This record gives sequence, C-alpha cells and structure tokens, in this order.
Amino acid sequence: MLKESMLLNAIGYAVENRIIDFLIGGKGMDYSKKGLAEKCGISRPTLYKVLASLVKKGVARPTRKIGIIQLYAINEENDRVKALLKLEEFLLKESFEALKEKVKTKAQTA
Repeated sequence: MLKESMLLNAIGYAVENRIIDFLIGGKGMDYSKKGLAEKCGISRPTLYKVLASLVKKGVARPTRKIGIIQLYAINEENDRVKALLKLEEFLLKESFEALKEKVKTKAQTA
C-alpha cells in the first residue's frame, strides 16, 4: 500500500496522482501492471484504464517486456513530470527547513 506522500498531500489522492507519485518514487525502475495496482492500492481494471491514459499523455512510458509482461516507468522527459519533480523538491526542502527550525528552537529552549 502507498505510504504518506508530501506530493500527494499537495496534489491530491486521485488514482492518476497515486500512480504518478509511485512511479516518481521509483524513478529508474519499471513495474508491471499487476505490481502497480498492488502498490497503489487500486484494482487492475482501474489501473489498466488510467495507465493507458498516462501513457497516451506521455507521463508514463512502456520500458521493456519480460516474456509477455510489459513494464512501465515514469517519463522524466515529460513537462508535467518535470513540474511535479520540482514541486516534490520544493516540498522536501520546505519540510527540511521546518524540521531544522524546530530542532533549533528546541536546542535554544533546552
């Protein structure tokens, strides 16, 4: 099942966003439809429909086949994906800054 994600908190938990977030988290790896459905907590029929749309939009891309199983990955060249990666980077930086400030405040009060 999907873990808590700063990116999903920002963009929403729609099925399409959950798939994109999972693929972004696994950059450099590719996944079967069955694996994506399981990891994103959605049914395979729903995944098939949404993944086809993501491939058509260029957000996800087919990578290689293992036997008859097609694998998919995030398309880091897609403008939407690039924007989401920048957003994720911003959210992580913001989170680290908040944590740093919290630690600093605790150290000053101790």
